[in-house]
Amino acid sequence: DRYDRDELDEMEKASYLAGAIERQRESNDITRDEMAELCLIALFVGVDTTSSVTAWNLVHLALNPECQEKLHAELVESLNAKGSNGGTRLNADVIGKKVSPYLHLCFRESHRATPAFSAAMWKGNSHNEIEIHGETLPQGSMVQMGHISYDEDYIDEPKQFRPERWTAEGVASRKGTKSEVLDHPFMRDPFSQGARRCPGSRVATNEVQAMISQLVLDWKISFTDENINSLDDITYDAGPIKPIIPELKFESRR
Repeated sequence: DRYDRDELDEMEKASYLAGAIERQRESNDITRDEMAELCLIALFVGVDTTSSVTAWNLVHLALNPECQEKLHAELVESLNAKGSNGGTRLNADVIGKKVSPYLHLCFRESHRATPAFSAAMWKGNSHNEIEIHGETLPQGSMVQMGHISYDEDYIDEPKQFRPERWTAEGVASRKGTKSEVLDHPFMRDPFSQGARRCPGSRVATNEVQAMISQLVLDWKISFTDENINSLDDITYDAGPIKPIIPELKFESRR
């Protein structure tokens, strides 16, 4: 309604939603309701996924102070070498994989241990009834590919937060074993792959890594409740899965 009354400010006129309304009216390829549904999905996966991934990374770093200190040491070195304003400000080079590899290992291990969504992929059977491994899938049914992040047949000590799993040496050690499925592109992050990969995945990844990097550079992060010692002590919401973060303590590193 505000769009029709020309009440949008300049920022709102430049938004994805305003552009979607304009495209829908010009083409009529989809209905207004379909357009609204697509926009809601885009906002949901864009905002909620980023906040969920950021929150889980903070939880893991608070639970694993040795990993947090290793990341802090790497970021300090990277900032001094590649940072803007004489090595005092983050930029794309500082959080790059070549300059700050441990940051990316932590990011990957956080996704392994606590993925933002309960399944890696969903697939609908829209054509005919089909039988797979003795199971009949009726037409119209939906198949969900779950995560194997905690299956001990595929991963050692799954409840341990170990970013080193994802080094080149770690990946090479899984080659030729059934555990190499862990390195499949669909398992790497919550953004899917191929033609249907989230178009905002690179922006979201940079946002999360920049935020985590700045927080770790500025603050030592822990829980105020000393009884929180593992993921078993963290409650969460689903859809996407995000932690109900206990109160965090931030101690300045400056």
